[in-house]
Amino acid sequence: MKVLLVQENPTVGDIEGNIGRLQWVVQSHPEADLIVFPELFLTGYPPYDLLLSREFLRKTQEGLGELKEFSRGCPQAALVVGMPWQEGEALFNAAVVLRGGSILGVQQKRRLTPFRLFHEERYFTPGEGNLVLELQGRTLGFALGMELDGELTQELKNAGVDLIINPCAIPYRVGAETQQLELLSTTAAAASVSIIRVGQVGANDGLIFPGGSFALGQQGRVAAALPQFQEASRLIDLDELAEPVLVPKLEEPAAVFQALALGLRDYVRKCGMKQVILGLSGGLDSAVSACLAVEAVGADRVWAIAQPGPYSSPGSVVDAEALAGNLGIRFDVISITELYDAVLSTLDEHFAGTEMNVAEENIQARLRGNLWMALSNKFGGLVLANSNKSELAVGYCTLYGDMCGGMAPIADIYKTMVYDLARYINREREIIPWSIINKPPSAELRPNQRDEDSLPPYEILDGILAAYLDEGLDFSEIVSRGYAEETVRWVIRTVEYSEYKRRQAALILRITTPILGWERAMPLAGRKMV
Repeated sequence: MKVLLVQENPTVGDIEGNIGRLQWVVQSHPEADLIVFPELFLTGYPPYDLLLSREFLRKTQEGLGELKEFSRGCPQAALVVGMPWQEGEALFNAAVVLRGGSILGVQQKRRLTPFRLFHEERYFTPGEGNLVLELQGRTLGFALGMELDGELTQELKNAGVDLIINPCAIPYRVGAETQQLELLSTTAAAASVSIIRVGQVGANDGLIFPGGSFALGQQGRVAAALPQFQEASRLIDLDELAEPVLVPKLEEPAAVFQALALGLRDYVRKCGMKQVILGLSGGLDSAVSACLAVEAVGADRVWAIAQPGPYSSPGSVVDAEALAGNLGIRFDVISITELYDAVLSTLDEHFAGTEMNVAEENIQARLRGNLWMALSNKFGGLVLANSNKSELAVGYCTLYGDMCGGMAPIADIYKTMVYDLARYINREREIIPWSIINKPPSAELRPNQRDEDSLPPYEILDGILAAYLDEGLDFSEIVSRGYAEETVRWVIRTVEYSEYKRRQAALILRITTPILGWERAMPLAGRKMV
């Protein structure tokens, strides 16, 4: 039996466009017996509150009718298409199998994905029962998304299934792909069944889907594999798969870079943006963001702006210009010093008798943000906010200043990973000037400012943040790892007190878990834990 694994990038809500993509793929592979598309392919994943619209559900039903009619013209191939499925008032996340103008069967997702970013329990009813189909001498069972585990696999095996089709849409999480593959390999071998997983690729809002589809033989060995972070399809003949293949594997910095670039690229493309605009400070975060932007949309659509102020070092503009030259992007310098002096003059009477503090610092950051947004309004373009996860976690960023923008591409990676990405970017030649990478981090909002004047060293800060946010450890557990009590207490308190800033942050490309923002919503008012 010849099976086509289709790793596609649907657009959420674009039912007509997604059907067009499906038709092109099917017509390009007339030799296939079975063609498998990802979970909820018809609507794109996740459709969120579109599923609450009767008009949208009506269009989904019309789309299903169009697919049935289309399948009449390719009677040999059975199509597995993920889509919402209605029965009365209930709505299911389902895989529909079509061939020759008929629906051969429907598998409803039994175990809904619990992640808050998916909200499946808000929209869907859990399904019941197992669809078992005979096709070309094979007995097929179906599982959607992450519901396929050892228990369900054995249940399908007991029903006579020897091939499980697993359409999915599972967002990228750093390091998770290897764990998922190992789990399914063990599951396939234990039950002596073959598994074909077909994953969605592309990004929708802040979620990035890596693809990485594969086929496992009955011994749990990988018999076919598709690359990550790109559309691809692969026709495999189940009767001729013998030797196991190596799964294409990216090292962590490469995978993170490709994931973030894909997330930014798809957001710009699917929202119809003309260009990307960002402040280029001469610091590391904006340098990495600029490199991601060029990878995502091309150098001709990236506009970088240096905005030196009264405390900017001369080398910052020099470094920013050198980076822009290496990338081949548009680069302009707009000083904020005169604007800053004008604002201070306006506030002189009200600030009289006070010492300079964070108020004067933040005026500079907000002037920069104001100018980015003005250029975006005038010429069009997505403004990038350059905060990293370390800064956003402890609120070392300015509301309506450096937090301005429509997307924060590196806001879910720690500062230590930003350094790793910079070294990855420079792996073959100097793109980011090494002077940017090696200089002490500074916001340059006051004389001789350094990040470590306000923060613990990033190696310590990131270690504590990872323990608290990613591992869910409490104060005493983190201290037991050798961190100073005072430092741990400060980090935890600052994380919690900074929640109000994260509520107003730009869209974050999400690649770690648990994550700031939607999935981790702490109360703004109330007593803190430490």
